[in-house]
Amino acid sequence: MDVFIKEYAELLMYFVAALVFGVLFFMAKKKVNFSVRVLTAMGLGIIAALIFKDAAAHLRVFGTVYTRLIRLIVVPLVFVSIIKSFTNMESVSSLKKVGSKTVFWLLFLTLIGAIFGVVAASLFNLGEGAPLPTGENTNQPFTLVAALLNLIPVNIFTHAANNDVIQVIFFAILIAIAIIIESNRNPEKIKPFKDFINASSDLMNRVTKIIIRYTPYGVFGLVANAVARNDAEAFKTLGLYIIVMYSVMLIFFVVIQMGFISLVARLNPFKFVKKVYPAMVVALTTQSSLGTLPVSIKSLQRAGVSEKVANFSAPLGATMGMAACSGIFPAVVAVLTANAYGVELTAGLYLTIILSSVIASIGIAGVPGIASVAATVVLASVGLPLEGLLLVLAVEAFIDMGRTAVNVTGSLVAATITARTERDEFDMTQFDSEISVDKGVLQ
Repeated sequence: MDVFIKEYAELLMYFVAALVFGVLFFMAKKKVNFSVRVLTAMGLGIIAALIFKDAAAHLRVFGTVYTRLIRLIVVPLVFVSIIKSFTNMESVSSLKKVGSKTVFWLLFLTLIGAIFGVVAASLFNLGEGAPLPTGENTNQPFTLVAALLNLIPVNIFTHAANNDVIQVIFFAILIAIAIIIESNRNPEKIKPFKDFINASSDLMNRVTKIIIRYTPYGVFGLVANAVARNDAEAFKTLGLYIIVMYSVMLIFFVVIQMGFISLVARLNPFKFVKKVYPAMVVALTTQSSLGTLPVSIKSLQRAGVSEKVANFSAPLGATMGMAACSGIFPAVVAVLTANAYGVELTAGLYLTIILSSVIASIGIAGVPGIASVAATVVLASVGLPLEGLLLVLAVEAFIDMGRTAVNVTGSLVAATITARTERDEFDMTQFDSEISVDKGVLQ
């Protein structure tokens, strides 16, 4: 049987995929809830990987198709959504108010995440006695100044082609400010452009909804590949690190993120999760905050957040802050590296780790492999060997699933708090409604 699977692995996996897709299509025809279909695809992907092991990696192609479609729409969706969000604002000060609140909550969550990471890694002495890595870390650290300069766009077309979303957001905000100013001076001249942006936004929303319908099929391929490629031996070696990371992320989600929803936003956290969990599931399976962005925007609107705040805060949260990738993970890696190399961390070094995590979360937005880059920024800021990152790379894919889910949840929390503290930006009736996921996300 094993020989047969090995020889005809690719064809066999395509046959398995066809069966699974048939099941998912049947569920869609029977109008089974969207999130149930996503969770079903996730479960079937895990089962396929456990049964067929390495052969299940061939299913990655279906996940790749889905993520490419998502990447296709991210830049135009973000660009037109942000401009549309602010073209009807009364003044530039309104834009600044919403923007400053969103940034504050994103960075504050990252700060708390870094503190959680430092405390947890120190409490369990992660890295103590670990064999020192013999390879070389090819990630080159950003200096903090270079990281901040990275925020400023150089050529918007190049940034758009590279999916550098933070620079696209920067440019879109400049356009939005110009529209607000010109609308007060020459409203008739600006009206055609505003009409064009509104029409473009409607079209991009429709394209987004078409692509989101294929999420269960993409999730199946992504999960099967993720489970198949994780090395069981690496899980044994880094067992304590994995347990600590997921424990910290779970506690951070329950105590901090849901605590803020309850105490600051004054909302029922269980209702909140029920409204936005499609985005959390997609984040967990795709391992991409940007790939989850379209679902995040729709989930926020379904939870009662205004279109304006959702369209602005979700893209920002997908490119900066990121409590897990830029907060928890770099802090844990820094303490783990210090323990492995026998470096004693002083109170000043702990503070540097925490603050550099927050600063790095702003400047490295949109950089590929952001978690690894953030870790190198933090390691460099306290003079620790960059090779320390190699100690945990064996289980990077598995850890990244949880990190992305926490990151996306953080952006949802920040957007919701911002909407709740702004007049007329949150619809409590919508939050309390029992609208289905399909109606809130797909239609």
